[in-house]
Amino acid sequence: MEVLSATIVSLIFFFLFIFLILRDSRRKDLPPGPRPAPIIGNLLQLGDKPHAEFAKLAQKYGELFTLKLGSETVVVASSPAAAAEILKTHDKILSGRYVFQSFRVTEHVRNSIVWSECNETWKLLRKVCRTELFCPKMIESQAYIREAKALDMVRFLRKKEDEVVKIVEVVFGTLVNIFGNLIFSKDVFDLEDPTGGSTELKEHLWKLLDLGNSTNPADYFPIMGKYDLFGHRREVAKVLEQIYDVWGVMLKERRGTKGNKANDFVNVLLNAGLDDQKINALLMEMFGAGTETSASTIEWAITELTKNPRVISKLRSELINVVGDKTVKESNIPHLQYLQAFVKETLRLHPATPLLLPRRALETCKVMNYTIPKECQIMVNAWAIGRDPKTWDDPLTFKPERFMHSSVDYKGNDFELIPFGGGRRICPGVPLASQFLSLIVATLVQNFDWSLPQGMNIHELTMDEKFGLTLQKDLPLLIVLKARNSIQLQD
Repeated sequence: MEVLSATIVSLIFFFLFIFLILRDSRRKDLPPGPRPAPIIGNLLQLGDKPHAEFAKLAQKYGELFTLKLGSETVVVASSPAAAAEILKTHDKILSGRYVFQSFRVTEHVRNSIVWSECNETWKLLRKVCRTELFCPKMIESQAYIREAKALDMVRFLRKKEDEVVKIVEVVFGTLVNIFGNLIFSKDVFDLEDPTGGSTELKEHLWKLLDLGNSTNPADYFPIMGKYDLFGHRREVAKVLEQIYDVWGVMLKERRGTKGNKANDFVNVLLNAGLDDQKINALLMEMFGAGTETSASTIEWAITELTKNPRVISKLRSELINVVGDKTVKESNIPHLQYLQAFVKETLRLHPATPLLLPRRALETCKVMNYTIPKECQIMVNAWAIGRDPKTWDDPLTFKPERFMHSSVDYKGNDFELIPFGGGRRICPGVPLASQFLSLIVATLVQNFDWSLPQGMNIHELTMDEKFGLTLQKDLPLLIVLKARNSIQLQD
């Protein structure tokens, strides 16, 4: 009898243990979502393209749904209305930043405009960006730099005529030099000699971006992050130190030069009284975000043009009508309405950061009648919002015409188009990014015809995506360029 009683008690404890493991432990007032598995939660549902999987889950569970990713509770917004709630209505409470474990390098986070909390340091950096670096006066005064580097790109590509070119690499190198000149008043990469010493900064940036795009299990089980079991944080800290060493010499030289009148970002930051740590963090994020994301977006733009000859024909006609046979300038862009519509359409279908950067709830709050608990991670699926059939007519078709008579813009006020985010966490460099996206696309269209490599047709051109912090084209676009000789290069 005692043995039977012990067996019954053991069975009760066993089934109670199984129940506790298998039960759905989520708060019942959270947004709905798929049932999480024990320990790993919904991790197996991410796949290799989480943004696309999240879009499917939104169709089943609604515009605001909940996932359990390891030990992390995550709420995903997938409609303009849900995005507006997070980025506007509850922007202050939901403005915390979830910092990826790999980037929890204390000194960098403390001085970062991307990863820090919205504290006094963050407010100072935002003010400098808004009133000094990315204000209309500064952007206009540096237009000649971007135009000159775009022409350098054209000269380089003309030497590659009839060769197969990986266009994203050339665009990336061009953007590195644009930022080098905007920031330091000098080139930092040689397009003609990609293996030369000047490529050091570019290689460090690529390494940092690779680390950012790699999976770190500690993001799903933060207890692992405390000990950096996979070494990601040590690697990031090492690369950051290498990047800072490259331009540390330039910063030291500039600090020692009294009365320097250079019209560049370093001069602005020094005059603003920022210390080297804040300048290092801000410059690294400008280089990282401004080069890789823009290069990826431009590659998607050229891919869409390759697939849509009708669109490239309309772009070229507009350039001829507005610019003629002169070199396109940034001052022409406000008059190139179809070009502006084309850039919006590219950003709609191919946002550089498909899930934006995750936010964190600073306090518990109500969103769309659901409870978002304190410390919950929040993602906004800009990719899904840009392809939502409830918002966009024929959403998967590339059609710039949809923006020709539309006031919708990507500056953070229209939540159906938020490639740069919105609210207080919107990308501060939007005014600059829109300039060189438009300029480089227009320069390539004006100066070159191109085709796919021999033996390949446009039906074989894939649009597969490679997910990471940025949404890259899985197979890089290879094209063969032919110069259009009717255009005379004018510095």
